Amino acid sequence: MSARQVVSVLPFLLVLLTAFSADSHRVEDFFNEPQLQGPEGVCLNGGFAYADFSAGGDPGTDRYIWSITDASGFEIFYESGGAAAQDISFPFTATGVFTVSLRVIRGADQNYYQASQSVTVERGPSFVLPTDVVFCGSDPVTLQALDPVDAGSGRYTIEWLNPANTVLGTGNTYVATEPGRYYAKVSSVACEAVATTFVGPSISVSVQASSTVACLGSTVTYRPDAPYLASWFYQKDGATERTFIENAFELALDTDALEGLGGYTVFFTVEDPDRPGCNVEQSFDLEVREAPEFTLTKRSDAESCASATGMFEIQAITLLNSVRISGKQEITINQIAQGEIRTITGLEPGVYTVTGRVGDCEISRSVSIENENPDEGIDFEVRSTPSVCTASGVQRGVLTLDFKGLSVSGSYRIAGANGQLFQGNFQNQAQVEVDVPTGTYTVSVSDESDCSSTQSQTYQMTGAQQVNFSVPASLTVCQEYTLVPESGQSLQFRMVAPDGTEIAPAGGGFLLDQTGTYRLTGSPADPGVVLCPRTRSIEVLVNEPVEYDYTQRTINCFGNQIFGVELFGENPNQYIIRWMREDRTILGREVEFFPPSTGNFLLEVQPRGSSACPVTPVQFEVTIPENDAQASVTGTPICGAGSIAIVQAEVSGSAVAKVEWYKVEEAGDNTWLFDFDDQLEIEVEEPGTYEVVLRNEINCRLFGAVYEVVENVPAAIDLVDSYSICSAENRRPTLNPGTFESYQWYLEDSLLSESNSYVPQAPGAYTLEVVDEAGCPQEYEFRVEEDCVILIRYPNALVPGDSERQFKVFAAPEIDYMEVFIYTRTGELIFYCEENSGGQASPGCTWDGLVNGREAMDGTYSVIVNYKSSELGLDKSEKRSLTVIGN
Repeated sequence: MSARQVVSVLPFLLVLLTAFSADSHRVEDFFNEPQLQGPEGVCLNGGFAYADFSAGGDPGTDRYIWSITDASGFEIFYESGGAAAQDISFPFTATGVFTVSLRVIRGADQNYYQASQSVTVERGPSFVLPTDVVFCGSDPVTLQALDPVDAGSGRYTIEWLNPANTVLGTGNTYVATEPGRYYAKVSSVACEAVATTFVGPSISVSVQASSTVACLGSTVTYRPDAPYLASWFYQKDGATERTFIENAFELALDTDALEGLGGYTVFFTVEDPDRPGCNVEQSFDLEVREAPEFTLTKRSDAESCASATGMFEIQAITLLNSVRISGKQEITINQIAQGEIRTITGLEPGVYTVTGRVGDCEISRSVSIENENPDEGIDFEVRSTPSVCTASGVQRGVLTLDFKGLSVSGSYRIAGANGQLFQGNFQNQAQVEVDVPTGTYTVSVSDESDCSSTQSQTYQMTGAQQVNFSVPASLTVCQEYTLVPESGQSLQFRMVAPDGTEIAPAGGGFLLDQTGTYRLTGSPADPGVVLCPRTRSIEVLVNEPVEYDYTQRTINCFGNQIFGVELFGENPNQYIIRWMREDRTILGREVEFFPPSTGNFLLEVQPRGSSACPVTPVQFEVTIPENDAQASVTGTPICGAGSIAIVQAEVSGSAVAKVEWYKVEEAGDNTWLFDFDDQLEIEVEEPGTYEVVLRNEINCRLFGAVYEVVENVPAAIDLVDSYSICSAENRRPTLNPGTFESYQWYLEDSLLSESNSYVPQAPGAYTLEVVDEAGCPQEYEFRVEEDCVILIRYPNALVPGDSERQFKVFAAPEIDYMEVFIYTRTGELIFYCEENSGGQASPGCTWDGLVNGREAMDGTYSVIVNYKSSELGLDKSEKRSLTVIGN
């Protein structure tokens, strides 16, 4: 960009920066705006189909709230959070139109971004392809993708693929001839769906072949990684029938026992004990190639050790890629054409071994070049002692080299017809004994100067035959394993454990429960059978049973679940996993399992390359979890300015994992009160409707309850700060604070009464706590003092007609009513006065001692004074005597 271009851009940037500053947004917000993105259509394939949605925005500051609802408005998914919730992946399990909603909170703006989109979930083609197909023997398995009615509708294109996405075939069916995973991809105008199945044997065993190409005359071994007694067969290319080889744990196949050169298929077959009639079979290609073939013809011996005139010819019956000659001299020939003859000359006396190679195939022959000078070398003769039986096998035969009574020193070389060599030195010995197996041998002896006296004579070593039986050479067992040797002969066995103890047979087998080398010796059960015993070693590794369990997680708010294998840190690839129905029908072999329905299922895990563990499959039940969540909300009002309301939720239900609070807004965009998450009691300052929402561990909404907080102005308490009582005269006021819902009268901290009025009985500091009908609490503090003032005063004598000594009644201001009665001794009422003006500390009633205008007679009269005080709650009557004294 040029300087002119930079200058031209600056005004635009300044305007942009100013706009963002005026709008109180950060510049980076412009480049991190949220945007809901996701598919508008999903094809439901099988039990569920995942769809991915993205929110964009700034994951460092934004808070994302996702919700997915079905057509009825039921929320099937809910998620909230920061960066971890920026993107979601949801498994749809049902068809219909769903709404995906996104809300982004940025800073204090809880509605910074809101968007929603519809997602139409369509049912893909109706697959009938099972999730697992058991492969029995070599019988092909016909896989069918769709119901024939659907497949014949012409709407679908069907392709069969392998895990490498290679198209194997098209059409509704495919014939699987090999175990493995297969995919059926079905496409239409509206939908593309893929179903998968695993075709495999019910028994998991891997057989290792030592070679796929062998030379005629060599041995190829086949060794399973688990101890199964199998039937072994071969079939030559072009043949219509298989040929039985033997029943054995392992196979050592002698290619000489086959039908010559060519291609073969070797079969391993074992019957599944849980599925009688279903064979687990594996096959192995084997090419038997021609071994090199040649002849050796001696043309002349050597005149002496000093005169190397020995000579032989090599005639190549087949092409020889290379020839190696070992003995006195080492000679290498690169190639000899078929039919060609090569002459090897200048040879000293000795035994020469010629090894010819074609490709990877070798064959060895021996030829002896004798010493024509009888006076050179060491004269010897050879005796053979056949091999004999021992208690545990066969002792090798012995070739004895006899030096005819002379003690000599030198070396020997014994060559077998198959190229096997036995050689060594001897010192001052009259004879040498060499242990050799059965076979044909040529012998050469050299003196200390390496002068050989070789004989062309061959020596045949014979010996007794051994019994034959089959056991694994090595095996891994789970906790213990009962090994039953396999043999077509009538044998008896003796087993020695790694610790040296002898194991007694039980039920024809031997219990293996130690790690180490076992030694099993088989011998004829009939002593009259002339066969030597045979001892085989078995390397055993004992493992403890696998510890496993299942995990369970709910994937949506419909209650659908995925189950997984819990191996407690172990590698799943080392184990055989089977999800099964109760009848042991295999439904899956993966780490995760999506049940096709509710009901009871089994999980079994076994180690690979091992005998089966003695475990009971884990049984589990698939149910749709019940929603037992409940909540009730109570609270208090806001009682006047500056006060708060307390809202409480009572929650129950085993599935409840989260508690959220919202303030319900009229516009419908509720405000999430984050600070109150997972609290059951909150304090709020504003009136309005508040909602508590219960969610489970995957954020599904389980229950919601609302409570309306109102604002209330409480009525005033009608009390004064101080009251007086007179205990001596039982004068106590009745306190009536007003109309409220509840009352609690306290003296200090002691609750005295819960009535709507109260008469204080003692002086002290009082508190009244009231709650009005709206639930607003108030309290009022006041004191009660002891104050015995005289409320009513009057004399007890009078002088009639004397204005200074009349009967006068004085009342305190608190008295608002009184009446006075004066009676003679005979009960005649001679004076009555009533006063209800009240509140006057002055004479209220006065009697001058006159009765009907005449002075009352001297004597004693009865006086009754009744008075009341509403302020003091007083209604009292007094009766006293009055003396009338004449002038």
